[in-house]
Amino acid sequence: MTLHFLHGWGYDASFWTPLRQHLPEFRHVCADAGYFGAATRPDLPETPFWAVGHSAGACSLLALEAPHCLGLISINGFARFTRDGDFPDGVPERILHRMIRQLDRQPRDVLHQFRQMCGETDPVLPTTLDHETLKTGLAALAGMDHRPLLPRWKGRLHSLHSPDDPLSPARNGLGPETSGISLPGGHLLPLTHPQDCAILLRRIIRDAPPA
Repeated sequence: MTLHFLHGWGYDASFWTPLRQHLPEFRHVCADAGYFGAATRPDLPETPFWAVGHSAGACSLLALEAPHCLGLISINGFARFTRDGDFPDGVPERILHRMIRQLDRQPRDVLHQFRQMCGETDPVLPTTLDHETLKTGLAALAGMDHRPLLPRWKGRLHSLHSPDDPLSPARNGLGPETSGISLPGGHLLPLTHPQDCAILLRRIIRDAPPA
């Protein structure tokens, strides 16, 4: 069985390393958005696979159209990030636009503050930052609303989320209509609780109905 991983904003494919080390029985495919170097967009598997996304990566994967995808496991994910009249838990859009402006002047400071807010005590940033790609990612996140896509997954969505997540849109996962598991630990569960995530991921895949 293959797992197709997609990280969130401000990270790269190496984000998944701690979790992947606890899942040796699976084949791993990792996409990379290119925030710190060349982007990597591997072809989707042509055999049955599970998509696994973190934060904004999970939101992006909701738009995935792949006949061989058995389901999506969202970790610290959400279907919409910014606040709206029918989504009061979102982050005010002005905050993202302020971050986009600041990325032109102080990209390392913006990323450092973001990672600290997510739960990293002393973030170690990559040497090279592609601030244009980081800006594009934030702009996409500001306008992304994938809540209308939830029904088309027809029970193949699974959410692992934290009640103490510092990012308010992620605290309740993908919503009440999605199979959800609450795991205290903050916004970086694959980094801080990789073994717990691996156990729950295995359970989800094991208990899923046959395709």
